[in-house]
Amino acid sequence: MAKRAQAKKPRRRVWRRILIGVALVVVTTAGLASWLIYQELNANLPAVDKLLRYQLPVATRVYADDGTLLGEFYTQKRYLVSIAQIPPVVRQAFIAAEDANFYKHKGVDFLGMTRALFANLTAGGVVQGGSTITQQVVKALLLTPERSYERKAKEVLLAMRLEQQLSKDEILYLYLNLIYLGNGAYGVGAASQEYFGKDVGELTLAEASILAGLPQAPSRYSPVRHWKNAKLRQRYVLERMAREGYISWEDAEAALKAPVQLVKHEPQAPTYLAAAHFVEYVRRLLEERYGGTAPYQAGLNVYTTINMTLQKQAEDAVRSGVDAIDHGRAHAHPIKHLDAREAPHFLAALRGSRPGPAPAIGKSTRAVIIGPSDNGSFRVQVSHATGRLVSTQEHPLPPGLTANDLVAVRRISGPGDTPQFALDADPQLEGALVSMDLATGYVKAMVGGYDYERSQFNRATQALRQPGSSFKPFIYAAALDRGYTPASVIVDEPIVLTGGNQTWMPQNYDEKFNGPTTLRDALTFSRNVVTVKVAQNIGLNYLVGYLPRFGFARPFQKNLSIALGSAEVTLLELTRGYTVFANQGRRIDPIFITKITDPRGTVLEEFKPHSESVLSPETAYLITSMMESVVQRGTGKKVKALGRPVAGKTGTTNDMHDAWFIGFTPEIATGVWIGYDSDRSLGKEQTGGHVAAPVFLQFMQSALGDSPVHDFQVPEGITFVSMEPGTGRRASPDGTSAFLECFKEGTEPHFAAHEEPIYDGPRRRRRVRPTRRRARPRAGSRARRRRRPPTHRHRRAGDRSAAAAARGGLSRAAARRAPRRAVRASSAPWRRGGGGGVSLERARAARAGGGRAARVLRGRWFRRPRR
Repeated sequence: MAKRAQAKKPRRRVWRRILIGVALVVVTTAGLASWLIYQELNANLPAVDKLLRYQLPVATRVYADDGTLLGEFYTQKRYLVSIAQIPPVVRQAFIAAEDANFYKHKGVDFLGMTRALFANLTAGGVVQGGSTITQQVVKALLLTPERSYERKAKEVLLAMRLEQQLSKDEILYLYLNLIYLGNGAYGVGAASQEYFGKDVGELTLAEASILAGLPQAPSRYSPVRHWKNAKLRQRYVLERMAREGYISWEDAEAALKAPVQLVKHEPQAPTYLAAAHFVEYVRRLLEERYGGTAPYQAGLNVYTTINMTLQKQAEDAVRSGVDAIDHGRAHAHPIKHLDAREAPHFLAALRGSRPGPAPAIGKSTRAVIIGPSDNGSFRVQVSHATGRLVSTQEHPLPPGLTANDLVAVRRISGPGDTPQFALDADPQLEGALVSMDLATGYVKAMVGGYDYERSQFNRATQALRQPGSSFKPFIYAAALDRGYTPASVIVDEPIVLTGGNQTWMPQNYDEKFNGPTTLRDALTFSRNVVTVKVAQNIGLNYLVGYLPRFGFARPFQKNLSIALGSAEVTLLELTRGYTVFANQGRRIDPIFITKITDPRGTVLEEFKPHSESVLSPETAYLITSMMESVVQRGTGKKVKALGRPVAGKTGTTNDMHDAWFIGFTPEIATGVWIGYDSDRSLGKEQTGGHVAAPVFLQFMQSALGDSPVHDFQVPEGITFVSMEPGTGRRASPDGTSAFLECFKEGTEPHFAAHEEPIYDGPRRRRRVRPTRRRARPRAGSRARRRRRPPTHRHRRAGDRSAAAAARGGLSRAAARRAPRRAVRASSAPWRRGGGGGVSLERARAARAGGGRAARVLRGRWFRRPRR
C-alpha cells in the first residue's frame, strides 16, 4: 500500500505541473491578448482632452429692454446651469435613478451593472441602466451610438480616464446639462422651463423626480404625452431616493401625491415669442458678428433695445392701417377646398395640437369649415378649438361655402363664449414701421410686415423702395447750404428737360402750377416742379456728393429724378436720415442690441450711443421748421391731431405704389411705409398723407400718451423776421397776415416791403437797382444803331434761373419796364394750359437783352434782332 501511494505522488505532481503550465499559458495568452486588445483600443480611443475642451451647444436667448424673453435660437435647446444652481433634490433624484454609487466608483460600477441586470430580468424590461453617469457622459460626447462590445470596452476605458481628469461634481455638471430629456429640451435647465415653466432652482421634489425618470426613455415617460407612464417612472425614482436615504418614505409618498402643473406649448426652433421681425433681424446681426453657427450654439444672452409696450402699439397701428384701406376683405373667398384625402389629415393635425390660448381678438388665422350651423353660420376648426364662422355687416359670408373649405378667419368675439370668427381676405397689402429714440438711437419698435407667419421678409430693413416726396427734405437741406432760404422764391411753371433721346416734363400731384412759390410752401405742399428746379440750380454733382452724409448706403445716380425720390432706400435708412434734422445736425446710429453676454454672464460686447455731426444746427432747424408746416397746413395735416410739436413729410410714388410718412417729435422719430410687395397700386388718392400718416398718428398717440410736451430747440445763429406769406418779402408795418420766418443769421432779407425782389435761385444780399432807360435817338440820326446780324446766345433752359440769380434778380419795377411783348410777372398765367403772356424768365431775358424781346425755343435762348 505504501508503495502504491508513493507511486501515485509523482503522477499527481506531473498533473499538477501540467495544469499549472496550462494555466500559465492561458493566463499569459489572455494577458497578451488583453494587452494587444488594449493597445488596439487605446490607439483608436479619442483623447479625453477633447472632452475637457468640449463646448456644449447652448441656446441663445434674446431679451427686450425690460428683460422679457423675445425669442431663442438653437439646434439643441439647452440652458447652461452651474452645479451650484442645481438644488440637491435634483442632483439626488438623478443619482438615485441612474447611478446610486456615483460618488463611490472610479468611473465603472461592476456591482451596479450586475444589480441592473437582475433588476431588468425581474421586471421583464429595461428599468435600470447599467452604465454609470460617467459612462453616459463619455458615450454622448466621445463615442458613436452603435451597440458593440468594442464600443462598450472603449466606454469603460474612457470613463476610468475621465474620472482621473475631472472631479465628481464636474462630471455631474456635464451630465445634467448634456442629457436629452424630451420635448426638444437638453439638460435640466431647459427641461424645467419646457415642462414646468420655472428655473431649475425652483423645482419641487415631485417635479425633480419626474425629470429624473426621463433619461431612460424621454418619449415613453414624457409627462406631456404619456402621463401614466411618467407617474409610474416617478414612483420608481422616489423609491430609489428613499432606499438610498436621500428622502424619507413619507416624503416620497407625499411627492407622489403632490399635484404637478405642466406648461403646455409647442416646441419650435427657433422660437420667436414677440417682435418676430426684430428678433430675426437680431439673429442676422449675430451671424454677421460671430459666425453662422454662433446664434444656435454659443449660448449668448442678447439684451436688445425693443420696448414691448411700444412694439405692441406699433403692430396694432400697422394692422389697423392696413385693414382700414384693404377694401378686398368684404369679398373674401376660400383659400382652397380640401379634397377627401386632405381634409381628414388636416383636421386631425388641428385637433391633435396641444391645447393653448385661443387666437387673440383681431388675430388672423386659418381654419377648416366642418359644416353648417344655425342662423347661416358655419362650424370651423381653428387649431385645437372649434368655433363659429358668422356673417357680419362688414364681412358678409359669400355664397358657396361648404365643408372642408380652407378659409382665413379673424376672431371677433371676446372670451367666455364659443369663439366667433369673421371671414378674412388674408390681404396681400403690407406695412412696416420703425421707431427710434432720438436721444440714444435705440430702436424701440420695428414691424416688418402685416404678419410674420405669412411672410418673414422684413420690409423695414430689407425692402428697397422709392421714397417719393419723403426724400425732398434732403434736397432742400442741400439747397439751404447752397444759399437758399425758406423764403426764397422759385417759379412753379411747366418745364421740359431733355437728356439723350428722352424728354421729361415734371408734374405736380394736382397737375397744376402755382407760379412764384417760396421754398417753405414748396415743401409744405410737395411741389415737384419747384424741387426739380432747385436740384437743377444747385447742381447734380454737388447734390450727389451731399446726400451720403445722411447715412444712405448706396450711391446715387446723377439724375434729376432723385429730387423726387426715385432712388431706392429702406425704411430704416430713411428714418435714420430724418434723425439728422431732429438732432440738430447730428446723425445717430440706430442701435438694436445694448449688451451681449456668454452663458456665464461675462459681458462680451456693449453698444453705446454714437452720433456724428454731419449738418449745421441752423440748417437742421430750418428743415425741421419747414416740415412742421407740412403737418400744420400741408400734405401731412392729419398728423396735426397729435396736439404737440411734430415735423414730418409725406411720400407717394408713381401710380400710388408706395405710401410713406416719416416724422418726429423732440423725443422720438418714426417712419411708416404702406404698399404691396408686387408692382400694384394702392388705389386712387391713396397718398402718404391718406394712408401712412394715420398709422404714424395712431402709433405716436399711443407711444407719447400724456408725456410732457416739448418744443424743438432753436439753435444759436437763427433769427426770425416778419414776412408776407408766399411772397418772400418782408411784411409791411401795417400788414395783417404776416408770419415769422426763420433764417440763418446774415441771410434774412434787408429790403423794404415794396422793393423786395423775387428770386428764382439762391438769394443774393446785394440789392439790384433798376437801370434807367436811355433816350431814344432821333430818326435819321447817325447815332441810330445799325442793323446787326442775328446773334445767338446758347444756354440751356435749366441754366437760365442760375443766370438770373447771378444778376441778382429782377425787381417788379424792372419787369414792368420790359418790352410790351413781356407781360408783367404778376399777371402771368401760371395755370397749366393758360392763355397768352410770357413767363418771368422771359421778362428777365427781355430786360437783360437791352430791351429786346426774347423767347425760349427748344430749351435754348435766342435773341432776335430789331427790325
